Formats: sequence, structure tokens, C-alpha cells
Amino acid sequence: MKNKSDKRKDSNKYKYKLWIIISAAVLIVFAGSLVIIKNQGWFEYTAKALKINKSGNETFAPQFTVKSINYPDKILSPKKYSGHVILINFFATWCPPCRAEMPGIEKFYKAHKNEGLRVIGLSVNNSGPEAVLNFFKHFDGGHITYPIGMATYGIEKAYGKISEIPQSFIIDKQGSIVAHFTGELPPGFLSYYFKKYNK
Repeated sequence: MKNKSDKRKDSNKYKYKLWIIISAAVLIVFAGSLVIIKNQGWFEYTAKALKINKSGNETFAPQFTVKSINYPDKILSPKKYSGHVILINFFATWCPPCRAEMPGIEKFYKAHKNEGLRVIGLSVNNSGPEAVLNFFKHFDGGHITYPIGMATYGIEKAYGKISEIPQSFIIDKQGSIVAHFTGELPPGFLSYYFKKYNK
């Protein structure tokens, strides 16, 4: 049977081990963030690992045509934006990381649209275009000016079924998918790929 002194020692050992585990976890997260921000080669690896192959070595972006819900007279399609670097971003209004990355996408779009950047936001909401448009009218992340459309089942399937959101695809001027990221876009991602392929 343990006395109070032994129990205190066991408690201190437990606290010490817990402190080591928490410290290690913090260091891993911090190191990971440095890799994302500073190591551009990481982006290269991500692009190669997640590139979508449709047939053989072909990596052309699947084509689609949808009507913009925030610009009713605008038709959105990768083919229409041929010759430009395109970001296709799949999102849902109820998705926290989707909402979190929207202001950053908007800021980057405004800064580079005159240099040739094109953005197509595709909502996977089941609630319909009116609900999505209403969301953007009251979005607390600021006014979104890049065009938004509704993703169809066919589009989602063509881009890998989109079982997780957000998902972002970078398409180069020749229409090939050169990068794909699942989750909230990390710092430097858009800047790196736009600079690399907007030549």
C-alpha cells in the first residue's frame, strides 16, 4: 500500500510526463508551420502527391460550365479562362475552415486579378443558390467579389468526388492541374503557385 509520499511522487512523475508530451506536441506543430511557410519545396511535393491523373500522365482539369450566382450574367468554366492561372475552390457555407480561408482568397484575388488570376468558387451546399447568395450578403468576413457557382454532382465526381472540404485546385495557363490542397489554404500557397505559373 502506497503512503502519501509515494502518491505525491507518482503524481509529480505523471505531471512531468504530461508536460513532456504537451511540449513535444507544441514543438511539432510549430516546426510544421515553419515548413509550410518557409519551405517552398513542400508545395512541390504536395502538388506531385495529390495531382489528379485522368488517363495515363494526362493532368488536364475536367471541364464544366456553371452559372455564377453572384454575377448572374457570368458563365464560369475553366475553358473560358484558358490562358490564365485559375484557382477552383470547393466550399460550403457551413464549413468553418471554408469560411476562414475566404477573406484570404478574396484579398489575393483583388491583388492579382489584373495580373491574370481567375478564381471560381464552387459551393457544395444542398440548400440551393439562394441560400448561398444570402450567406455571402451577410458574411462577416467581408465582401466576396470573386465569382461563385454551385457545384453539381458531375463536377464533384470529376474532381475526385470532393468528400472533404475545402478543396482547392490550381490550374495553369495550359489547363493542367498543377496543385491540389485539401483543408484551409496554408500561408504562401496561392502566392507560390501564382508566381510560378503566371509566366
